[in-house]
Amino acid sequence: MDKNFSSNTSSRKDEHLKICIEKDVKYENVTSGFDNYSIKPNILTTILPDDVDLSTMLLDKSIDSPLLIAGMTGGSEKGKKINKIIAKVCDEFNIGMGVGSQRAAIENPTLISSFQVRDNAENIPLLANLGIAQFSSGYSVKEAEKAIEMINADGLAIHVNPLQEFIQYDGNKKLINVQQNLINLVSECKYPIIVKSVGTGFSKEDVKLLSSLKIAALDIAGAGGTNWKKIEMYRNPSLSTLSSSLINWGIPTADCLVNAVDVISDSSKKIIASGGIWNGMDAIKALMLGADYVAFALPALLAISKDSEAGLRKFVHNYILEMKIVLTMLGIINLEELRKKKNLLMRKTPH
Repeated sequence: MDKNFSSNTSSRKDEHLKICIEKDVKYENVTSGFDNYSIKPNILTTILPDDVDLSTMLLDKSIDSPLLIAGMTGGSEKGKKINKIIAKVCDEFNIGMGVGSQRAAIENPTLISSFQVRDNAENIPLLANLGIAQFSSGYSVKEAEKAIEMINADGLAIHVNPLQEFIQYDGNKKLINVQQNLINLVSECKYPIIVKSVGTGFSKEDVKLLSSLKIAALDIAGAGGTNWKKIEMYRNPSLSTLSSSLINWGIPTADCLVNAVDVISDSSKKIIASGGIWNGMDAIKALMLGADYVAFALPALLAISKDSEAGLRKFVHNYILEMKIVLTMLGIINLEELRKKKNLLMRKTPH
C-alpha cells in the first residue's frame, strides 16, 4: 500500500475533526424532524427518574441505556486520544461505541493502536468501521474481518456515503456494484454487519433492499445533524458554488425512521436512529417511533474539545438523565413499557 496514500487518509481524519470542532457543520434549513412530534407530560407522576430502567441488549451484550457514541475517528494521534476518552466514558455508563473508519489502519498497520480501545472498555458493545467505497476499490470480506479482529469488536459498521464521496476531492468517484458488494459482504462475513448512512438517510427503497439482507442492524443516520457534504466543501473551497439544495439534500431522520419501521418486519434486524438526535427528549421520541437504539457523534466530540473526558461524562450523564425525566413524566418505567405506549407520541398538525 502506498504510504503517502495512507498518510493522506490519516491527515484527512484530523482535518475532519478540526472542521467539526471549529466550523458550523450542521444542516441548514433542514431539521432531524423530531420537532414535528410532541409528547404531553403527566404532571401527577407516580415514579422517580431513579426508578426508570433503560437497560437493553446490543449484539448479545447488556447495556444500561439504548445508546451508542457513533464512530468518528482514529488513524492519528489525535484520533487515538479521542477514542480512548470515548471508550472510558462509554465503559463508565455501559453504553455502545463505534470507532471511525479503519481504512487508515488497513493501509498502514502502525495506526492500528489508534483504534484499539478494549483496554479502556472491556465489556461494552464495540463496532468496527469501514466504508462501502473501499469495497468498490478491492476490499473483500478479508479486510472486513480484519477490521473487526484488530480491535476485538462485536460487529462491523459499513458506512454508505456516496454524496460525500462524490463531493470529496479525494473521494472514491467509482462507487460501482454497491448493492452486490453489500450482498457479498453480508453473506460471507462471520461477524454481525450493521449498515449505516452518513447523515443523508436511507429511502424506503434502500431499506427494502437492505432488509432483505442478513444484517444485524440498520443505522438510518438521517439528515438534520452533521452535514458531511458541508464538511467536504470546507475542505475544498472550489466547490463553493454548489447549490445549497445539493449540499443540504437528505431525508430527515424522523422520516427515515418511520420508513424503516414500516418496512422492517424482522425483529432480529435492529434499527439504530442517528442524525441530529442530540438530546434526551428527541432520543425518547426516536424510541417511541420504533428505534431500538439511538446514536450520536458530534455533540460528544464538542464536549471532549471543551472539557476532555469530564466534558463528555457530563454530556452523557445529562443526556441519560433527560431520557429518564421524560419517561418519569410519562409514568413509564422501562423500554418494554415504552414500546407499548407509542400512542403518547403525537405528530403536530401544520398551522
